[in-house]
This record gives sequence, structure tokens and C-alpha cells, in this order.
Amino acid sequence: MPELARLSTGIATLDLILNGGLLRGGAYILQGFPGAGKTVLANQIASSHVRDDGRVVYVTLLSEGHDRMMAHLSQMAFFDPAVLPGRLSYVSGYAELEKNGLPGLARLVRSEVERQKAELVILDGLFAAEGTASSSHAFRRLIHELQAYAHLTGCTMLLLTNSRREPGSPEYTMVDGWIEMTDVRAEGRVMRELEVHKFRGGGIVRGRHRYRISENGIEVYPRLEAVVGQQVAMPTGNTLVSSGIAKLDLMLRGGLSAGSATLLVGPSGTGKTITALQFAGSATVNEPCLFLGFYESPERLRHKANGIGVDMAGLEATGRLHLHWRSPAEILVDEVAGWLLAELRRVGARRLVVDGIAGFQQNLVESERMGRFLTALGNELRSLGITALYTSAMTGHGQFPAPAAQGVAELSPLVDNVLTMRLVERNEAVHKVFSIVKVPDRDFDPRLVTYTIGPGGIALAG
Repeated sequence: MPELARLSTGIATLDLILNGGLLRGGAYILQGFPGAGKTVLANQIASSHVRDDGRVVYVTLLSEGHDRMMAHLSQMAFFDPAVLPGRLSYVSGYAELEKNGLPGLARLVRSEVERQKAELVILDGLFAAEGTASSSHAFRRLIHELQAYAHLTGCTMLLLTNSRREPGSPEYTMVDGWIEMTDVRAEGRVMRELEVHKFRGGGIVRGRHRYRISENGIEVYPRLEAVVGQQVAMPTGNTLVSSGIAKLDLMLRGGLSAGSATLLVGPSGTGKTITALQFAGSATVNEPCLFLGFYESPERLRHKANGIGVDMAGLEATGRLHLHWRSPAEILVDEVAGWLLAELRRVGARRLVVDGIAGFQQNLVESERMGRFLTALGNELRSLGITALYTSAMTGHGQFPAPAAQGVAELSPLVDNVLTMRLVERNEAVHKVFSIVKVPDRDFDPRLVTYTIGPGGIALAG
């Protein structure tokens, strides 16, 4: 069957969720509370269509004047008044609705679409039309007329409303799609979420997806596990990658498998970040490394690296290392993960360090997502041939023999290798102990090995 024609929203990630965009000739309800961003999103879609040489009619039933709305929109990067004349027409339907009711509003929409030869019509304030309807039947008849007109003319229609109804409400069954913009509250945070409840004519990425409103307009971040990592790629077992620590490579019988994921756990002060810096420091021009830190700034990381003889400046200058930092305070994990995968592809990285996997864990809000999230990320990294190292802190003192890593019981099945750095009290002194807990399908040295941290970094005994 031929693919149905689509109208792009101008937001690549939203088009991804919608499997290519809105269907041409479809009628959609965009529902959300005041302040959710419906008007911003509708104008963003309209502006994108105008830039593609399309024509749009924007009918508002709100008492707010167009000048005030455009003053707000002028702060958005997508809004360019220079391209609007003759292509984007703003029409007030408030007076017509008050004078002639729903039949007058329907006539206004049809006449403006035909006069402007528009391919997209936006009706902002559907709740106002419902408020003037003589009955629920009359309101449903309006929805039916608008939907039938959209199908007949091939004009895509977007109906904006504040009204919240149950999924089985007749209005929602009559239109081609229903998109909701809402807030979710958890752990003192308030986050914006978008969900496509209904979409005729094609598959969509189901579920709730986070979004934000910025100077760029609406930015949508699909759930990582819903859009990537669907294919499982196994690590390249015959190719080994150096850990950056010669004696650790010997314990691993040659190094880490290319494309594998390693979890390094240990309490604060055991040298996890230093181990990660040594792993990053052995990157090459042909196999660069991306280092993402959540808890230590780039300046602090460079200072640490200089202290163990890793020339960060040289690595960065030659493109062997790409150092990034993100504050772990209330990040959107799907935004960061999407950026991370795009940046890995852009720089052609073959190594990845995530220093402080808790930066993701603490911001998922739904803790049960961590397994799905990390599985999707790991599968995508393997498909890209990237060898990953994640560091994770231990709770308590992390002393041998029973350290409790943050989520290590849940994370261990999701990674290929598990390494631990522990503290042992012996002879009135605290000693650092390194061990390899897990390496699948390969022999490795299982001994507990003491180590020190000095000018050369991690120095394993023996």
C-alpha cells in the first residue's frame, strides 16, 4: 500500500513519535491545561509549514488579541514575521461564534480555508465553542463537520482545547488523532509530558514523552527505550580494547571486549574516576573517547588527569578525547541520552565513559525504567561498536567483604563486565583492593589485588 501523505510538525522528534508527522486531511485534537504549550506548539507547526511554502489559517476563539499572542511568539526562535504575510493568516472567530453560534463558526473556517487556499487550519479554543453549544449533540456535530471537511479537502486540522475528557468520549472517537500535553509531579519536581492517545493511519511511539518549552519553542524527547536499542548486537569477542592500565589488561587476559559495557563500582575515594581517566587516556585518533561526567567539572577532571600523567589538553586538541559535563540537578534523561548518542556518532567515538551512572538513575523519576533505559542504551552502543565504562558509587563505607553499590544488583545483569574497587581494614590501616567480578565467556584473574594511587594513576600490586 502507498504511504499516506504527511505534514511535518517541524519538530524532528515529534515527527518520530508520530511516524512521520500528521496525516494530510486528518483532524486532530491537541488537549492540555492552560500553560501547557498548545498555542506555542500549534504556531511552531504553522511556522514550519509556512517555511515549506505552505499556507495556514489560524482561527482563534480566545478573547486574547492577536497582537498579544504574537508579542509572546516573537520571543521564540521559530517565529519569523517576515515569512508570514500571505501564507499565515490569523483570524478571530470569537465574534462570529458569539453572533451565529457553531454553524457560523463552521462556515467561517470553510470560507477562510478556501479563500487562503490553506493546507493547514488551526482552531485555538475549542472549549469556547463547546461552551456556546446548545447541547452536547450540537458540539459533536461541529466536530464531525470539521473532520469531514478536512477529509474532503485534504486540509489538515488541529483543534486546541483545555477540556479534559475520558478516552471514550465521542469527540475523541470522531477525530483522527488525540495528543495530550500535561504535567507530571514526582519527588517535588514538575515535568512536562506529551502522549499520543490515538492516531489513525499509522504506527506511533506509544507512551509518555517528556518535553520542555524554551526559546526554541517546544522540544520533545522520546523515551529512549521506545526508539533505540531494539536490535541486540553482541560485543566483538575477538577484538580487545585496553583498559589503560597494563596490569588490569593482564588480569583481563588482554583487555576488554570491543563493544562491551563495564560497570566499575566503589566507594568515594577509591579511584573510580582516575581509572576512567586512564581508560579515556588510551584513546587514539582513529578510536576517540567521549567522557561524560555528572559530578566533577571539566576543570577538576583536567586537574586530576594532569596529576596522573594523562595529557588531557593534548588528547582534546587532537580529537582523541571529547570531554563533557552535565549537572545532575533535574536533567531530562531522555534529552541527555539523545544528545549523547548523536554526539557519539558525530565525533566517531569508539570509547565512552559515563562517570557517575547515578546521574541517570536519580533523574529517571520512575526507578523501574532504569533496566529498560540502560538496556536500550547498551544495545545502541554495541550496534555502534562503542566500548563503554560506567562508574557507580557504593553506599555506606563500601568496605570488604560486602559493599552495596547503588543499584549494582539491578545494573549487573545489564552490563558485560563488573569491576570493584573496595576498602579493607587491616593492621590498623585501610587498604584499597581491586577485583574482577564478572567477564562473560572468558577466563580472567579472579584474585583480590591491592593497589595504590600515585603519579602514574592506578598501580595494581603483583
